[in-house]
Amino acid sequence: MLKLTSRKALILTVFVLIAPFVLISTYSFFYIKVGVENNFNETMFRFTKNTAYASIETPVRKINAKLNAMAGMISKEDIAQYISPEHSELNSLLPSLIISNEMFSSILLSDSQDRYRVYPHKEYQGFKPSERPWFPTDGVKNTIYYSDPYVGVSKSPTTNKHVLDVTVSMNLFDRKSDFVGNIALDLDLNALSNILKGLTVPYNGRFKVAAMDGSIIMYANTKEIFAQKIPESWLKEIKETSGSFNDNENNQIVFYQTYQNPDWVALSTVSYDNYNKLLNNAYLALIYIILGCLICYLIVAIIIRMYFKQWVDVLYLSINENTPNETPRNLENLCKGIAKKNETLKEAVEAATTDPLTKIGSRRKFDQDVLNLFHSRVPFHLAMIDLDNFKKINDTWGHQTGDCVLQNVSKAGVERFGGKHDIYRFGGEELVALIYDLPFNECYELIDSWRYTVTKRKWREQGMLVSFSCGIASSMECSSIDELVATADKLLYQAKESGKNCIYPPIS
Repeated sequence: MLKLTSRKALILTVFVLIAPFVLISTYSFFYIKVGVENNFNETMFRFTKNTAYASIETPVRKINAKLNAMAGMISKEDIAQYISPEHSELNSLLPSLIISNEMFSSILLSDSQDRYRVYPHKEYQGFKPSERPWFPTDGVKNTIYYSDPYVGVSKSPTTNKHVLDVTVSMNLFDRKSDFVGNIALDLDLNALSNILKGLTVPYNGRFKVAAMDGSIIMYANTKEIFAQKIPESWLKEIKETSGSFNDNENNQIVFYQTYQNPDWVALSTVSYDNYNKLLNNAYLALIYIILGCLICYLIVAIIIRMYFKQWVDVLYLSINENTPNETPRNLENLCKGIAKKNETLKEAVEAATTDPLTKIGSRRKFDQDVLNLFHSRVPFHLAMIDLDNFKKINDTWGHQTGDCVLQNVSKAGVERFGGKHDIYRFGGEELVALIYDLPFNECYELIDSWRYTVTKRKWREQGMLVSFSCGIASSMECSSIDELVATADKLLYQAKESGKNCIYPPIS
């Protein structure tokens, strides 16, 4: 047995308590980077996708719906009337589209001969719509085309320089699918960027939309539109529909979501400093938790050290029932005392539940088991057995021989049952058996084979014959334990009256 002093026991106790904490803390320290990184990536991917949907997909769907609706309304004759100086319904309808929709800054309607009209009204020298970068040249019907940023014909009122534009256009066809003209709308990128104003990007990041030439076309700070370009290295990294990459040169982590028509890309960026701050905060929180737990462990260790000896003394006296004892009151003797008490308890339980003569269950054990069976409503049979002429055996060969007969009959039953059923000494020469999960016929045959084994046994005593009679009652036919025992006893009595060495009721 391992010998422990109180000091060693204290050290072992503290070690057992703190070891799981150390393992968990070590695992958390190495895993925290993975957890923070996964959460960071998931958050940024979800934000980029959702914001791209709100700032690109939703406006594009509205623009496409308006263009398709207009294309279905405008005929070749309508174009001619709108371009001519004469008044037509389109002269008021198309301008109202610009006035009512902040996404567009101007509208141009042209026919197949490059005659055109612009609202707000402007005239351009040598201007041909079919030669503009936004004009679809493939002639595909029902196709909406978004241009790349290009140098427009308008000039900035402040710098007097040509400004960059992004135009969405659509060729128009008549019912015979002949080309009749084109409608083009210049996008107001400042207005489209309004949705980004006040937007809070996770981890103090930035969100912008750029064309595939690198030009920034949507940004919360509208002064940056066309004034800045994303790095060329980013365009080389953008190869999938969505993804992320690290820009070591600019110390940024970039998440992106791309589109084909328009050929734009939504970008969310977070600086290395903000990401490292997030990671360091997680490590700092872990360190605080570890320090707090260590302080708690230290307090517990001090308390245990102060009161451990006292606890051992109290337990020692309790186990030894406050009897004087010169043996030192330490953990080793405390463990010995507990083991001794446990062994004594086992012996007491065994003595209470086992018949000392036959080594089968006692009457008390039978009362407990049959009560549990009735409460659990498990069907079973009760066999009450009485040795025939047992008084004669005691009177003729002595009580010692009678005890030997009881022992051997009980042993034969235990062997025949094979541990599947239970046998108890009910009192004197009476035995009872609880037989589970067998129909009456099989139960009868099992008891009868036991009876046969007993009757065929050759005894040392000359002329001694041993047999028993039995009554079998079913729990399913009785409403209480008393009724079950009384029924079995009554059937046993019938077996005795029928000449003994038999079982009642007989098999029909």
